[in-house]
Amino acid sequence: MKLYKGDTIKKVNKLMDNAEKRKEKLQGRIETLQEEVNHLYQAKQDDFNTAILEGGEPSKKLANDLVKAQEELREIQEQFSLIDGAVKHELDKASQDVDKERKEFIADKGEDFKELFDRMNKAKIEYLETVIEYKKKHAEFDREYWRTFRDIEQRVGLRGIDPREQHKVMFTQRHQIDGRYTPAITPEEHRDAYLDGKLNFQIQKNQETFRK
Repeated sequence: MKLYKGDTIKKVNKLMDNAEKRKEKLQGRIETLQEEVNHLYQAKQDDFNTAILEGGEPSKKLANDLVKAQEELREIQEQFSLIDGAVKHELDKASQDVDKERKEFIADKGEDFKELFDRMNKAKIEYLETVIEYKKKHAEFDREYWRTFRDIEQRVGLRGIDPREQHKVMFTQRHQIDGRYTPAITPEEHRDAYLDGKLNFQIQKNQETFRK
């Protein structure tokens, strides 16, 4: 399996990080300039009022400073508004490369899953072949039991036993039951393995049951 590099994804993530940092920086500058503009506007108004009252001339410096601050504010705001468009443009260009990389990633990881699926399939076939073997052996046991004990049970007065209920595997159980553990796989065991990532408690408890 090839080592996944993800060059395009790294490039895109770097672009997004840089854009976010740029926006944060510009946002901070916008807030500072907005405060400066408000302050200069109020100072200009106060200066104008004073000039009217005292018969003087309004400060040109305050007016020029306000214009400069307003122009810089507009420029920064324009830069801020252009960032998302620039990012979208770059993301649109990177879209095909990202799609190519994700397909390569999925294909490369498929080797691991192929091995797992092969193991699962082999285990499934072995399990089902064992079920078939059990069915044949139990049918043979049933026939042999009747040949051996059906008549003698009646002669000696023993209550008959149904051989079909002996050595029985419960394939229809949805979960394991204390005292009636079945080697058949139950839906609950599938759920515990797949959803919880662990063996069912009853499996752990009874894993040596049929070895004794």
